[in-house]
Amino acid sequence: KDSEYSNFLDLETVDLIVTSAPLHDIGKVGIPDSILLKPDNLSPEEFEIMKSHTVLGKEAIEKAERLMNRAETFLRYPKEIVYSHHERWDGKGYPLGLSGTEIPLSARIVALADVYDALTSSRVYKSHYSHEEARDIILDNAGKQFDPVIAEVFERIQGKFDKISSQYRDQS
Repeated sequence: KDSEYSNFLDLETVDLIVTSAPLHDIGKVGIPDSILLKPDNLSPEEFEIMKSHTVLGKEAIEKAERLMNRAETFLRYPKEIVYSHHERWDGKGYPLGLSGTEIPLSARIVALADVYDALTSSRVYKSHYSHEEARDIILDNAGKQFDPVIAEVFERIQGKFDKISSQYRDQS
């Protein structure tokens, strides 16, 4: 409520970002299961294929916009998030190597939430981290991987992340 992004994040925008966030990895439908479900580290070639999910997702949303014959629709935020949620504050992300505020705010927000979820969830290739471990990793990467303002807000509300994560982990 009191960050420098508060003026941009009105209730409608927050709602659009929240409802768009689950689409962030939609491009993974174009990634072979042999890569998605691999229990070991990906080879450099496999990682390049995995990284293409951001482009595949953006292309799918753009195709939907063309089918509706309307660009810049309610799909604006999903498109930003899908394409840019692996960009990094320090410019070392993908697909474009954007840095800082070049990365859409919606993608910067979802990037942090996505990493928290990835860290606190078990995967075929790893067990889950505790909330405390995930929190420390995220805060250690403020200003590197994550927007420092968003990381600061995360630090203030991290208990809510823990509660939601625990609730969904307990339902599995």
